[in-house]
Amino acid sequence: KQWYQRRVRGTFGGEIRDQVVHLCTRSNDFLSKLPQKLLVKIASYLTLEDVIAMAHCSKAFRRCCLTDSLWRNIFLQHHKMISPELEQLAAEHSWRKIFFTDKLRLQMLVSRQRSQMSIKRNNDSEIEKTSINSTQAAITAEP
Repeated sequence: KQWYQRRVRGTFGGEIRDQVVHLCTRSNDFLSKLPQKLLVKIASYLTLEDVIAMAHCSKAFRRCCLTDSLWRNIFLQHHKMISPELEQLAAEHSWRKIFFTDKLRLQMLVSRQRSQMSIKRNNDSEIEKTSINSTQAAITAEP
């Protein structure tokens, strides 16, 4: 066994020897070498139970299963629509946390987010009106 490995390494190099050993022992993990974006796309088609099981397989899969883009896709599959307030909440917390929040609490959070966005729009509007009024006053005050 060692003799063959030395011959493969001598002929093809250490990297090829490692790949051959992995193939022979069936320990080569091709999935975890895929780009994160592709893994997220694949995981989006899994059931919740499978996503949770996938997270326990390897560090690469765990990172994939914790990404916001995966949980946003899962949320969309279950809720079909995402409001701007929900987007804002997810940016503050995470899509995973939003997904597992019960519906009553989520409605409360969305309502609070709408109120905050409305207050911000009103404040922005008041600032804009004040700015316009002071500009008009300055123009009319000029000789």
